[in-house]
Amino acid sequence: MNLAIITSNILFGESLKTLLENYKFRKGRSVVVKDFTLENIEDLDVLVSDYDSTKFKEFLSNTKMQKNKLKEIEKILITQKRFELLPKGNIYLKRPFRIVELVEVLQPIFERMKSKRENNKVLGYISFIISDRKLIYKDKQAVLLTEKESDIFVSLLNSEDRGITKEEVMSKVWMLNPNIETHTFETHLYRLRKKIKEGLILNDFIINKEGRFYLNHKLTGEKN
Repeated sequence: MNLAIITSNILFGESLKTLLENYKFRKGRSVVVKDFTLENIEDLDVLVSDYDSTKFKEFLSNTKMQKNKLKEIEKILITQKRFELLPKGNIYLKRPFRIVELVEVLQPIFERMKSKRENNKVLGYISFIISDRKLIYKDKQAVLLTEKESDIFVSLLNSEDRGITKEEVMSKVWMLNPNIETHTFETHLYRLRKKIKEGLILNDFIINKEGRFYLNHKLTGEKN
């Protein structure tokens, strides 16, 4: 979990950073406190800040991050005890609080992140939500895949730079002997390419090099 602390109180920020770095989560959980800049905001999972709501919104408006991605970052705002009317969409801790209270807030966030990442495949500009079989490009265009198209696409994502062959797909996706003569793979691949071309406006997204199939990294963007 990548976390950043945004505060105008340097002493408070350093103290909170030290406490979080020294606190031991249960097995498999950890927090990395990053030095925050507007440039690395996309690397963050959580923002903790003692800014008031207006100042915090103004701060976020200076980022160049797409709004839907910005929404995915969990935001924990630390408020004064007298502050009762809490805006929606954020998590709030009232001063004074103990570090264990912050950790208790972070633990369910960690579990949600873990579940989401297991269900999502991401490669550069591409996001694929496995449970919904939804393929998204640059957080804008999206297409829904059939079950077999989904299986083929996940195989392509998992193959990375190695690529996949028709025989591998026939064996893994259809559980068929790769030596059987059939046009099943070609038919589904054609439909998948056509769907991506028309729905995501991407030509040559799946390429063939010497019998191996790859996602075109010139179109997917850099790997995450």
